[in-house]
Amino acid sequence: MAENENQKPLEEEKATPEENNENTNKEETKEENPIEKKEEEKLNEENKKEEEKEDEDDSQKKLTKSINELPSESIKAKSIILYDLNEDMKSQYLDKYKSERTAIELKELDNFLNYFNKIRDIINSSSDKKESIISLISDQNKEKYSIKEENGEDKSEFEPIKNFWLTSLINAKFFEFNENDKKILEHLIDIKYIPLTFPSFKIEFIFDENEYLEENVIYKTYYFHENDKDFMEKTEGCEIKWKDADKNPTMKTIIKHKKKKKEYITKKVKSFFNIFDTKDNNLDKELVEANFFRNDFLENMLEYYLNIMEFKFNEEEDDD
Repeated sequence: MAENENQKPLEEEKATPEENNENTNKEETKEENPIEKKEEEKLNEENKKEEEKEDEDDSQKKLTKSINELPSESIKAKSIILYDLNEDMKSQYLDKYKSERTAIELKELDNFLNYFNKIRDIINSSSDKKESIISLISDQNKEKYSIKEENGEDKSEFEPIKNFWLTSLINAKFFEFNENDKKILEHLIDIKYIPLTFPSFKIEFIFDENEYLEENVIYKTYYFHENDKDFMEKTEGCEIKWKDADKNPTMKTIIKHKKKKKEYITKKVKSFFNIFDTKDNNLDKELVEANFFRNDFLENMLEYYLNIMEFKFNEEEDDD
């Protein structure tokens, strides 16, 4: 009996890890259970609605309190009517207007992207497309701009337009550039506008192989409240990987001499590439930048390249 009693605890100890494994597996199964996941999502949705209702109740309490504190019955009555009219206008006019405007803008965006792709194709086209490019020019413009189309002519000039994007960006006078920026942007061969959930979008900057960047595509994303181009939520710039710390144009190392010793101090400098650092950014400035890309630069890139216009804030639109 003594031996059996001594052996019993050993058997129980041996069984314990298996029980633990079974419990762990049950917990894992529980976590992956789709029914419980749906219940959790439903609960989260209910909590969200409850919070929205509480916010609505708080707003209503503030409204009631504010109206009750008005100095006369006349002002109270007019304030109540004005509030009701304003709410009615929002629900029956502005909401409908926003949805219709969004549908129109999405259709316009599709058309814009089709044209934009054609434009980019022309910018980047090479000598083997010379005939097809010239065929797009009217006879009147061929004569006006002295365009020749002899088959035997050298096609070497019909290469991608060198530094098109760099020149356009500099001539727009929207961003700040240092000399190192310009050296890097000489390798910029394309800019792409990529729509996300409207009106959010991403801008991609595409480079050829170069001595500065580890990756040939860098980007920045502009996030907006759904269907509201004036309500920016945040921006996110990609982390730029430089081939060497010395290649980073946003940082500058200064040497200070102190008591026969050299002290190296690294500081941030003005640079185009600072736009990709979106920590502690100012959303008002980011909104202006987003509008510059979406509503101005990509529509007027040729005018910027030719240096016949520069970016200006639309004061009338801003006042609206």
